[in-house]
Amino acid sequence: MSRLCYGYTIRDGKLEVQEKEAENIRKIFKNYLDGNALIKSAELAGIKKNSSSVKRLLTNKKYLGNDIYPKIIDGDSFEKAGQMLKERAVAMGRVWEKEEEIIRVPCKFRYKSEEVLPLDPFERASYKYRLIEVIDDE
Repeated sequence: MSRLCYGYTIRDGKLEVQEKEAENIRKIFKNYLDGNALIKSAELAGIKKNSSSVKRLLTNKKYLGNDIYPKIIDGDSFEKAGQMLKERAVAMGRVWEKEEEIIRVPCKFRYKSEEVLPLDPFERASYKYRLIEVIDDE
């Protein structure tokens, strides 16, 4: 069984917005969009959360509403918060682009099953490395 998202409750078998928590979510979005840090946004909303918990709140698409979850936050605020999260991550050097694409080359090891491998793990790795063959599928 999965946990219920912060801001919701079950009443009479249906998900409903728990208004006090939903108001906290709206305040966190507002505080973050006003330029506050993740933890500060939660503190100003009157709740104690760590930065990863606040980030999960800001990126939880269920708050936009769907067939099961009632809407808590508007799409514009959600998109702006997501954009700010990305921009701040880039500005703080927490996001970097791959410089080059990794090319996967099919390869295989060939050695006789009855062959005794060296006991030393480094020698064994070196031995197996020498046995690598590139498979040309073309």
